[in-house]
Amino acid sequence: MVLYLVRHAIAVESGSPGYSDEDRPLTEEGIDRMQRAARGLARLIDPPDLIASSPLLRAKQTAEILAVALQSRDGVAEWPNLIPAAAVNKVLPQIKSQGTDASAVILVGHEPHLSLLTALLMGTAPHAFAFKKGGVCALECPAKITQGSAKMLWFLTPKQLRQLA
Repeated sequence: MVLYLVRHAIAVESGSPGYSDEDRPLTEEGIDRMQRAARGLARLIDPPDLIASSPLLRAKQTAEILAVALQSRDGVAEWPNLIPAAAVNKVLPQIKSQGTDASAVILVGHEPHLSLLTALLMGTAPHAFAFKKGGVCALECPAKITQGSAKMLWFLTPKQLRQLA
């Protein structure tokens, strides 16, 4: 399975009046940049078997942009364990639950959660990776995914993805 980890696009700043952290939407700039980055990603990968997102609005909106660009037929699933405060080791059982039939899964989340998840899956030091908003990491995972069993295929910034579009 190839696991794609995606950080949400540019959103309204944390602490902005009138927005709780859960309800911060993408900005117009964030939407535009993510749509272009998603078109670039669509040139690299086939439609995934699953797109799962944190339930926070900015991640859901990012996942929906990806679903459109990648022509995903199944929409977006919400995984509460992708919120920033969740323990990263709780995501591993959810990934395993996709079974060996899934060839590609996209998870959309937040920092530092995604960096910690990447480190867990690759068996590297925490904070060895830093995702820019809209950045994507591709990990090759064995059928029986375990901690430290993933190998990085590539890690692209949103600017690189936009250039591919």
